[in-house]
Amino acid sequence: MQNNQAGTQISDTPERERMNFWDHLDEFLSRMRIVFITVIVSGLFIGFFPANPKGLLDPSGTYEPIIAVIMHRIRYDILPSEATLIAGGLMDTAYIYVALAFLIGIAVSSPLIAYQLFAFITPALYPSEKKHISKFVAGFMVLFVFGIVMAYLAILPLTMRIILWFIKSGGAEPLINIKDFYAMVITLTIGSGLLYTVPVILVLLVQVGILPANFIEGKRKIVYVAILVVTAVITPDPTIVTDIIILVPFIILFESAVLVAKRVGKNKESLV
Repeated sequence: MQNNQAGTQISDTPERERMNFWDHLDEFLSRMRIVFITVIVSGLFIGFFPANPKGLLDPSGTYEPIIAVIMHRIRYDILPSEATLIAGGLMDTAYIYVALAFLIGIAVSSPLIAYQLFAFITPALYPSEKKHISKFVAGFMVLFVFGIVMAYLAILPLTMRIILWFIKSGGAEPLINIKDFYAMVITLTIGSGLLYTVPVILVLLVQVGILPANFIEGKRKIVYVAILVVTAVITPDPTIVTDIIILVPFIILFESAVLVAKRVGKNKESLV
């Protein structure tokens, strides 16, 4: 009976406790290499794949990659009709092609990114806690996509309207550098997507015991101020309108994370 109990205790011991610092670092770098290669390969393959493969069989056809179609769509959805994009440098468009390919790679690889993050931390979990992996991956994906959609449908169009108002009210022509425009789109979409995943990451840190359950609740003011600083950096809007639009959903998600973290903390205490 004692042997069985001892065996149970050994099997329930988190694997992470039996690894040293260099083992952690080696595993982390290995997982980051997988993520990096996946993001680059998937982004370049999907982004530069011809939008109309049949056109390649036509000698008179013009090669148009999927990225070009996406760029046209972004311009149509976000850029006001009275504004005009210009190429300020010879390589501006090429830079945007590569940057958008990277964005596509991140979006496509987001499930893998979430899995690799959890898989790195999961050895620190007890077997009873590892069942939450599907919930974390799903939560990460949903919040990441939510942030991207939020930025694309609400924040970016409003930001462009505000910027255009400042341009026109200052008596200038709305000629916008193509690199600046798409760099803003990329920064806001990725930044917003990652920003809204913070609550689920905080819950994960509570789950693995890195943060106490009451830590999140006690740091509300600090978190909200930090989010305002981040939004001020990633949004070119000189007003606070877009900052508020970003902050309100984040507060709702953060408060939900506080409630979930409390429940997770109680469950962990009951296991002790």
